[in-house]
Amino acid sequence: MLPEHLPTHLAAHEALGLRDQEPVAQFELGSFRNFIYLILDWKTKKAAIVDPQSDLGEPLSALRENGFELVGIFLTHTHHDHIAGVPKLLKLLPALPVYVHPTDARRLHGDPLGSVHPLQDGQVVPVGSIDVRVMHTPGHSAGECSYFFSRGRDYLFTGDTLFIRDCGRTDFEDGSNDQMFASLQRIKALPPDTVILPGHHYVKECASVLSKEIAESPPLRCASVGELASLP
Repeated sequence: MLPEHLPTHLAAHEALGLRDQEPVAQFELGSFRNFIYLILDWKTKKAAIVDPQSDLGEPLSALRENGFELVGIFLTHTHHDHIAGVPKLLKLLPALPVYVHPTDARRLHGDPLGSVHPLQDGQVVPVGSIDVRVMHTPGHSAGECSYFFSRGRDYLFTGDTLFIRDCGRTDFEDGSNDQMFASLQRIKALPPDTVILPGHHYVKECASVLSKEIAESPPLRCASVGELASLP
């Protein structure tokens, strides 16, 4: 185990894709340096994808080569760079459920509407034998969600709520410094060794550990909404 206590395949400075028996696969796709994730239950060979980008060749090939069935799409929020792959996936698998908070579902149009499964805070969605817990973490977007699960250790997909040593912008139409501050406090209360899996590759690292972020991340060190709002 590395000093930061990251799984080895998430401790590199590039996304390494699917690794045997690991419950998370990470891919970097698109011009906005989006991270796309697979949640993998090796017991049942069921999988879900988080925030699919339009170029899905690599993650879909990895699923096929390892015998996984894709059973769901989890959207942290519905800004365009996090949902570009949804129409393509639904053409391949029309019955595939799209999990999204109802506040953000308003940005989905066309085919995805028939597959939308609205989420609420605290809801648990199974992916095979893995229970994925929904955390409503608004601030960047009113319907932003983070997704938490345990499989040997704890993992949190933070979308554009929490990046490595930064947080998401709050100056969009439904962003909020007050909501962002509250969401960050909720994340801080999770187990300290939780693996933080952000929505973008904005620094050299691809992932982090919550204890490290609490110690070093300016947004997580803020003691008030005012401090958060004053960050550059």
